[in-house]
Amino acid sequence: MALAGTARVEEREAFGADEKEIREHEFVAQTLLAKLSDLGQTTRHSRDIMELGPLVHYHSAIDVELRKKESIDRLVSLLHPTPALGPLPRTAETLGDLVSWRHRLGCPRWFGAPFGLFRDGVFEVLVGIRMIRWQGPQVEVPSGCGVIEESRLVNEWRELRLKRESVRSVFGV
Repeated sequence: MALAGTARVEEREAFGADEKEIREHEFVAQTLLAKLSDLGQTTRHSRDIMELGPLVHYHSAIDVELRKKESIDRLVSLLHPTPALGPLPRTAETLGDLVSWRHRLGCPRWFGAPFGLFRDGVFEVLVGIRMIRWQGPQVEVPSGCGVIEESRLVNEWRELRLKRESVRSVFGV
C-alpha cells in the first residue's frame, strides 16, 4: 500500500482537495508501482482517505503477483527507502545524502526499514515512518515525511510534530 499525505482528522475536507498532498501521495504510489511491476503483475486500488487515530492519510492499496520467487533481500532493496522517507530520484548520491542527514540527526539505522511477515504463502510488508524507542529512561519518537517541490518547511515541521504527538498519545509519553 501507499500511505502518504497527512493532516489532522478535523482537516479532512480540506485535505481531500489538497493538491500538494495528493501529488506527494502519487509520487509514493507511482514509485512503488514502478518498482513492483518489474517483479510481476501489479494492481493499484483507488486512492482513498484512511483515518488513523487523530490523523488522516491518503491510502492506495497495491498488490503484486510475483512472476517467480524473490528473496526478501531483493524485495527490501527495491522498496527501501520508500519515497515517503527517501529521495527521488534515488541515486547513489541522494542515498548518501540521506544516510548523512540521518546520521547527523541521530536517527536509528532501522527507522523506516521494511518489516514483514510470511504467512500462508503471502508476504506482507510494512514500512513505518513513525516509531518509538526506549533506551533506559530516555524515549525517542522519530518520524518522517515526504518532501516534494511544493512542500513548505513550516508545514512539513507541523506534519512531523503531528505524527510524533499521535505516537506519544498512544503510548502515554
